[in-house]
Amino acid sequence: MSHRTSRLTAVALSALLAAGVAVGPAQAGSAGSGKTAVSSASSAQAPTRQQIVAKANEALTKPTKYKTSKNGSVRLSKPKGDNNYLGGRNLNEYNNYNGQAWCGYFAAAMWGKQGVPAKYPASQQWRTGLGKRFHAYNPRQLPQPGDVLVWSNRSDARFGHVGVVVAVKGRTVSTVEGNAGQGSDSVTRRSYDWKDTRNTGGPYLQGKNFRGFSTPR
Repeated sequence: MSHRTSRLTAVALSALLAAGVAVGPAQAGSAGSGKTAVSSASSAQAPTRQQIVAKANEALTKPTKYKTSKNGSVRLSKPKGDNNYLGGRNLNEYNNYNGQAWCGYFAAAMWGKQGVPAKYPASQQWRTGLGKRFHAYNPRQLPQPGDVLVWSNRSDARFGHVGVVVAVKGRTVSTVEGNAGQGSDSVTRRSYDWKDTRNTGGPYLQGKNFRGFSTPR
């Protein structure tokens, strides 16, 4: 490349930058070649683990919209301690007041509804719908904050429960979960022993088998 051509290329790039056009390495390398570089950046940014944890913790203390009947008026919850009770009818802003079990809706909301299974309201989709991002329970492999724990019901493995990991200290894993706690219809905080030997091993919930955890990316 001649000195004159190099100078013209530099001037062209400066003009693009001045106009507010983002210039990546591929674009800079192809300037003056007649080829158009295509950006691979996604249009929306998935939340970081820290953002997932912050949002889950906030959900414990934030007044949250719910109803006590399908056609009833919208109310605001009054969080107390480690429970944010949402009326006992599975009618809240997380599941758009549809009356369905909402632990999966809650986890999906914490993930910003990005990278979640197509049928994320169903708890077992967090195990079967994320491919290699699901990790079967291994007592030597702890989850990280931002991951989602997955249980299946002992009576019917098609159904179960999920919870968002917010802290890991030693073998204690702390979560914030939806559709749990007070009235089985709260956002609630729980702690588990990762090496609990009841049921199939791992975090223990009565009547459920722990299956593993899914990672946000």
